Order: sequence, then structure tokens, then C-alpha cells
Amino acid sequence: MINSNTSFGPLKEVIVGRELELKKRVADFAFKHFYKDNLGHTVYDRLEENGNEYYVNFDLIEERNRDLDLLSALLESKGVIVHRPERLKEIVPFQTPHFKSELSSASNVRDVTLVYKDFIIETPVFVLNRYFENTLLYGVYQNAFDGGRGGKWIRPPHTKLTEETMDLTPWHSERNYNDFDRSKYAMAIDGAQFLRIGRDVLVNVNSYNHFLGLEWLKSFFPETRFHMLNIADNHIDGAIVCLRPGVFLVNPLYQNIVDKMPEVFRNWTYLVPENREAAPRVFPGMTSLDVQLASTRGMDINILSLDEKTVVVNKLALNVIEVLEKNHFDIVDVQLNHCEIFGGGIHCSTLDLQRQDEYISYT
Repeated sequence: MINSNTSFGPLKEVIVGRELELKKRVADFAFKHFYKDNLGHTVYDRLEENGNEYYVNFDLIEERNRDLDLLSALLESKGVIVHRPERLKEIVPFQTPHFKSELSSASNVRDVTLVYKDFIIETPVFVLNRYFENTLLYGVYQNAFDGGRGGKWIRPPHTKLTEETMDLTPWHSERNYNDFDRSKYAMAIDGAQFLRIGRDVLVNVNSYNHFLGLEWLKSFFPETRFHMLNIADNHIDGAIVCLRPGVFLVNPLYQNIVDKMPEVFRNWTYLVPENREAAPRVFPGMTSLDVQLASTRGMDINILSLDEKTVVVNKLALNVIEVLEKNHFDIVDVQLNHCEIFGGGIHCSTLDLQRQDEYISYT
């Protein structure tokens, strides 16, 4: 059955992504806005000069896919049922009435789907080339939906994604969500902006597009308490994750995050790894324009809980392993390289379909 209410209930079934097996990457206006904090101004400008595209060293792509295969095998060895998306080995151009792009692979499967309760919800994407990304997972979703397992499957409306309908002001700008022209903006929010803690869900919202996407999704769950936050440039799982009831793991760059949390979570424990200086994980020549989509610190805390005690962690994240072991968590370390280039860590690269947990209040 489809059932996942938290990020910490015993994991029974999961999807592990596959990286795009092509060197070319598309960098449209939405992509550049979404990843702007990590791209840096130099790369941002050079993308425009190079036709809004860049190329990734193919050896890195092959290594990334080998690592994802090893992650899949590891989870299977722990008794977890693992599904994989279809492979994407050729350029697949597509066109909507409003824009053209090229299909992205289902690599960071957490990003554009939310599994909550017994629902699979394809969220309305913000980055254009991800518009049809979930089609590579439709074999998995179809089985979950009508394979006698009781799942529900929802796809969002066909949104009109143009520069005019997207809120492209800086993410930390002040906005009035109670009084704005709703007709001007398209709904757009990613599944990785939601942190599920039973009947409470934390949601990172920093644009009018995100707000409308959240309003759409809330309509399916009238009994859930959605808490709107503004704590990071895009996905919440590079800033904070919930390890078990009462305990969060926090990116050391967000040590004041407790002040932004809902009152009911402020007395929880916040584990913050030591903010050590680490060797850079992105070197010149890995991509044609030295593109970096995620921070090292965000990828270090991008973990996957197998249960309330056992955590899968990138073996490079020594400071995270240290703080978790000090707090009596069992560590399963795994190699997943080049997370900063491919924009996803262990949590991003996985999507749980079934956890042995409940839709209850943990606060």
C-alpha cells in the first residue's frame, strides 16, 4: 500500500533516481532563478552568454549513476523494496503552448512529487525542463495506484510557466500573501519544499508561485496543519530534516532556524553539525561553466532515515556522522559523489512510497 506520513517511520518501499545520461543541461530563466544562490553571479552571467545551457563531464555522470545503483542495492540489503525510473539516454524535446524545453531525467525524485498519507501527488514544477519529468516514473505510479494497493494519484493543472507568471524577485524579499493579484501568477511548488511530520507539515514558501501551489495542495488535506516558512532559497531538506519526533538535524549555516519555526516545534532538539571548513567538492572542469546547484552543507544533512534510530548518510559528511553518533543514532554510510553538481543528496535522490507510520500529531 501507499503510506508515508513522516520522514522517520520504518522505511518499507522507496524509489531511487537515475541521473540523466547526457552531457547537455538546460538552464532556462526559472532554473537560473531557482539555483541563483549557488550558481553565483559569474556563472549566472556566463549561462546567458552560452545560450542558457551547459555540459557535465560524462565520467561524472557515469560515476553518479553507479553510486545511485549502489544506494539502491544497499537499501535492498536492508529489506527495503526499491523501484527505479526509466532511463533517459537521448534528448527528448517538448513544447507546451507557452514554452519549449528538453526533458530532464528523474534523478532527484523527491523534488517534484510529494507522497503523503496514501497519495502520490505530482507537484506543479517551478523549473521548466522538469515539467514532464514524472512521466519516467509512471510505471511505478501506475502500479502503486491500481495494483490493488489502495493508492491515490494526483497530477496538477497544466500551469502557464512564463517569465511574466513567475515571481522572480529574490527569495528573501518581503511579500504580502494576503493581498496580491492571484491571477498574475502560476502555481509552482516542489515536493521537496514539504517536511512531513504526521499531521503537521512544514513548507518552505518564498514566492507567490509557491504560495498558490501550497493553496492547491492544501485543498486535499483539510485536517493537516500546514506551517508556512521562509528559511531557504528553494528546498527545505538542505536546511532542516526531522530525524524522529522531538529531534531535527540542521544545516550549520541555519543555526538560527529555531526562531523561524512554528511555536509547537521550538522546544524540540536541534542537532547542528560542526561547521568545519571542508575541501571544495566542485573543481574546475567538472562542468563546462563550473556550475554548482547545491551547497556542501546542504548536501551533508540531506540524509535518509530507515527508522527513528538508523540513518543513511553520505560518507563524506563526517561532521554529520559525528553529531548523529554522539546522539546515539546508528549510521549507514554510503558513497554518493558530486551532489553539489547534480543538485541532490541522498534524500533528494529517494522518494519513499511506504513507511510504517501513522497520520497522527507528534507535537
